[in-house]
Amino acid sequence: MTETYAAMSIDELINVFKNACLAQDDLLFFPEDVKIYNEKMNVLFDVKQELQARGPDARRSLQKLLGNDNAQVRFQAATFVYPVAREEAKKCLQDLASVEIFDVSFRARMTLHRLEEVPDCLDH
Repeated sequence: MTETYAAMSIDELINVFKNACLAQDDLLFFPEDVKIYNEKMNVLFDVKQELQARGPDARRSLQKLLGNDNAQVRFQAATFVYPVAREEAKKCLQDLASVEIFDVSFRARMTLHRLEEVPDCLDH
C-alpha cells in the first residue's frame, strides 16, 4: 500500500482499479506481456488493501464495477468484492460464466467451481 493510495478518495481508488483491469484486458491477447499484467495485478491488490483498511463499506464500493461494460473489470471486481458482497459477486461471476467472452468466461467458471470446493477461497 502506498501513500499515494492513502491520499485518494474512494472514487479515485475505484477508477485506478478499473483502469488497471482495462490495461489487463488489453494484455490478454499478448501473453508476452505477463510482467505488465502482473504489475496491474499488484495495483489491484494495493487498491483492495487500501479499501480494506478503510472498512467493509469502502471495499463494497467495488460493487459499482460489477455492472461495468468490460468483462475483465467485472471479473476482477467480483473476485475482490466477494468477501463483503458474496451474493452480488457470485451473481456477477455466474453471469460471466454463462456467456462466451474470451478467457473471462473460463476464469469465471473456474472461480465458481473453486468456490464450491472451498467457499472461502476468495476471502483475501
